[in-house]
Amino acid sequence: MTLAVERIEQTRAALGTALADQDWEAVARLDLECRQHVDAAMLEPMDDDSDLKRSLEGLLMLYRQLVQEVTRQRENVAEEIIRVNRSHKGAKVYQLFG
Repeated sequence: MTLAVERIEQTRAALGTALADQDWEAVARLDLECRQHVDAAMLEPMDDDSDLKRSLEGLLMLYRQLVQEVTRQRENVAEEIIRVNRSHKGAKVYQLFG
């Protein structure tokens, strides 16, 4: 396994942990690191790219999970904003007649 692949694997593992912990700051930082490591791996000459391919496939699966979780979080926030807005409008009605 090349150094570039090892770095991708280490960062992928850390990104998976950050996702599980919902540590969005760490996710953002590790996303940038992943991009840098993938770019470096693409420039590195390799005789056998099977390790890189396997590593990138694992990274792709993790990013799919990440997108699903972020979408779910966004939907939850949108629902909460709608509830807050409704509550705020209801409070205004009470203030008018109170």
